[in-house]
Amino acid sequence: MGIFDFFKKKDNRQENVSAPVQQQEMPEEKVVEQIVEEEVVDIVPETPIQSEPVEEKKANELYEKIKIYSDYVVYTIALQLRGDFAPISAFENLNGEVEGFAYMITDPTYGLSPQVVLANMKEKFENELKEGKIKSYAVLYHSQFNNDGNHALAVNPEDLKAITLSYHFNDSEEGNIALPYAFENENVTFKGFAEFSHEENNEIMNNQLVDGKDYFTNREEIKSPESTNEAGIVMKKSNVHSLANMWGGIFGFQNFQNQEKFSQYLMETMALYRVAEIAADEKAKFTEFKYVTFKTIISDDFNTIYPEVKTDFSLDFETKEIREWENIENNEAIVGGLGRDTFGLWFFPTDYLENKTQYQTQNKLNINISGIIFVLDLHKSFDLPDGTKTDEEFTAYKPSQDLPDYGCIDFIGKVLDIKEAELLPDGSVKGFILKLRLITNSEVENFLTVDAFVSKDNMRFAALSVGMQVAGAMQLQGKIAG
Repeated sequence: MGIFDFFKKKDNRQENVSAPVQQQEMPEEKVVEQIVEEEVVDIVPETPIQSEPVEEKKANELYEKIKIYSDYVVYTIALQLRGDFAPISAFENLNGEVEGFAYMITDPTYGLSPQVVLANMKEKFENELKEGKIKSYAVLYHSQFNNDGNHALAVNPEDLKAITLSYHFNDSEEGNIALPYAFENENVTFKGFAEFSHEENNEIMNNQLVDGKDYFTNREEIKSPESTNEAGIVMKKSNVHSLANMWGGIFGFQNFQNQEKFSQYLMETMALYRVAEIAADEKAKFTEFKYVTFKTIISDDFNTIYPEVKTDFSLDFETKEIREWENIENNEAIVGGLGRDTFGLWFFPTDYLENKTQYQTQNKLNINISGIIFVLDLHKSFDLPDGTKTDEEFTAYKPSQDLPDYGCIDFIGKVLDIKEAELLPDGSVKGFILKLRLITNSEVENFLTVDAFVSKDNMRFAALSVGMQVAGAMQLQGKIAG
């Protein structure tokens, strides 16, 4: 994962912009519009003693200072055209050289929010400026600026209005200027810094980035907090996880993304559980189904709802690592370790909130394991690296290539049993409970056999039958048995 991956926004209109950044001329249809004449400071002809007004002189003085950061203005635009809205920064050394600074994200499960990045960058450079280590700095970020003096960070896509350049020079006060932009017909148009003349804006925008040059020679790695507790369990933190994929596995990913009724159902169900006067059996109609429970947790400090696939299957498990979700107040986690002293296993514990102490202090547990299948396809036989051909009894799994830190696996399994399943009070969500063998062991029949729910909308084929081999991706979940 690179420097900027954590901050990328998924907004098609931003990802599909087509105007180039680097250009020699600035025709109207390119990224940077020609600056309208009204934006240039007027010269007053009636004052021959003063060849130019004070305001224009100030603008030029600011331009002479800011232009050393032209590369980073253009770099920010280039990132934006790739759908990347990360704050970046640069500073001027005492020898006048300009260097870039950015945060490097190496752990995909842990990053810093744009708000924290912005605050940390400014704090770092202000300290260095006071200590006389640098002459100036500039932090560039996407803001809500709309020619109204509002340089607040833009967190939501609809708030994106401008690139703000926040600066501070050792011989002047700190300040902000902004480069407004607008989205038009899937293109983005930049309107220029109001403080600079037409020619000055052109000079900045026509700046050419050097192919292959490292513009961020100063980096700071963002690391997940990690420690080992008294039970010998490695405790880590993550702050990017969510339950969205689990619900996509229940309702069907396309349905959950495109039909608001499913997220609305979950919100209304949680609201229902907050009403003490409603009987428990009435509430259960909306959360208790034959094979799946929508587990609802309501408290003063923490509210959530997530799906739990019912199962009788359990195995002995030794906990090696717990990755708590810092963004969920450490009330949810992914647990990793060894199953049956043999195979690696990672799962989302549906009982982590109520059994947190037990998970963290007892590294030998008996765990119920089940799953939610995200995608299911027919398995096609292939040759192993040693030339061995996989047969109809072949089963295997590995950490998911796409979601390795969610307790998700890519698997090849054998279908041992099939049950039709309907969810919601009206039975409108349809799927199957599959008993899947994930590890074939000649001595132990159910060495690793899980009950897993699959939505019909997440299947890439129609006819299921006992004995077939299937492949796909699955979220493993578990809870302490008993």
